Amino acid sequence: MYRLLKKISFLILSIFFITLNIYAGNLDSYVYTFDTDELLVSSQKSLNVLGLYLKYYETGNEEYKTAANQTRPYILSSLKPDDSAALNVLSEYYPGNEEESINRIRILTNNYPDSVIVNAINVLLNYEVWQKSKNMEIFNEILSSIDIIEENIGENPFSIYYKSLLTWEGATLQEKENIFKNLEKAYSSYPSNRKIQELLIVQAFELSKFEDVKQLSTDYVNLSQKDERIMFLIALSYYNLDEKSESRKIVDWILQNSNKKAVLSKSYELLGDISETNSQKINYYKTAIDLDPKNAEALAKLGTTLYESNKTSTDNLAISRIYLTKALMYDPDNSDIKQTLNAIDRKLTRNNFLTTLLPLFIVISAIFYIVFKFGKEKKIDNDQSRRQPHSK
Repeated sequence: MYRLLKKISFLILSIFFITLNIYAGNLDSYVYTFDTDELLVSSQKSLNVLGLYLKYYETGNEEYKTAANQTRPYILSSLKPDDSAALNVLSEYYPGNEEESINRIRILTNNYPDSVIVNAINVLLNYEVWQKSKNMEIFNEILSSIDIIEENIGENPFSIYYKSLLTWEGATLQEKENIFKNLEKAYSSYPSNRKIQELLIVQAFELSKFEDVKQLSTDYVNLSQKDERIMFLIALSYYNLDEKSESRKIVDWILQNSNKKAVLSKSYELLGDISETNSQKINYYKTAIDLDPKNAEALAKLGTTLYESNKTSTDNLAISRIYLTKALMYDPDNSDIKQTLNAIDRKLTRNNFLTTLLPLFIVISAIFYIVFKFGKEKKIDNDQSRRQPHSK
């Protein structure tokens, strides 16, 4: 039954795409396949060119722009005016002039107010700015462009994806559940959309739906193009489900394929969590910190593991305290770190008393005792000498 529904959905979508190409701008189908890597291998030449320009915008690599410029003459006859205008903005971009590109695409939204591709590019470029600034004017501008897209062609993967991203951060738990369910529906309609799948994994993880992450990962881990950050969330989900061997397999893949220090640091931290012995944990946590000295969780785990491994050694307690203090610098509201630091401080105070203050007290007491006893004996001798009769 499920396979039959998928075939029917595919047939409907195929008819829709044919209709879209006849009655809409040539680039409007971008909103159904908005993964840049997928655009590069699309059978539609105009989407290839768009993908090359977007890849250039993402990376700054001139080779993508050159390839797009060389291919573009072959698709000119199939482009609508708004398609060409959108490609012009992307082709004239150069690293550092993002603001100018955004202003130019904003002008195009006035010239082509109902254009799907122009409004989609407006969403794409402005979303990066909003991520950094959280500016409400930009937020509303993005939502306005999404509304225009949906008014023209209905709800689509692109609009659902960006609405989910925009509304997730400030949403209540119940609202997040609703956003997640809506994204699930989109994924069931577009199961090959990698961006939707990745966002669904992120949201499922944040909602502690680790079983859902596991199910979603079945296809994802076999994709040729995978995001190591998503793979890490999958590994962490398996760990939370107590499937440590599966978690380790995915971490091993990350270590072999990632060059992102932050991801590698968290992966070594997870290996420390998976490890059985304190010595293994300590080594993995140290590696994690070497890769990312600001990894507060790895710092806290290393400090705590050192503390738990030997609660009596003053040197060990002092080293634990150093790591935990650093962790608190990057995570100042962590009550567990504060509690462990207080316990270490009490032990160090006691050890300091036993090793320094107590011996010093004993020595001083002994000196006082000797001085007191010597003085007392001398006083007795003097008294006895005074009592003896003087010879005439």
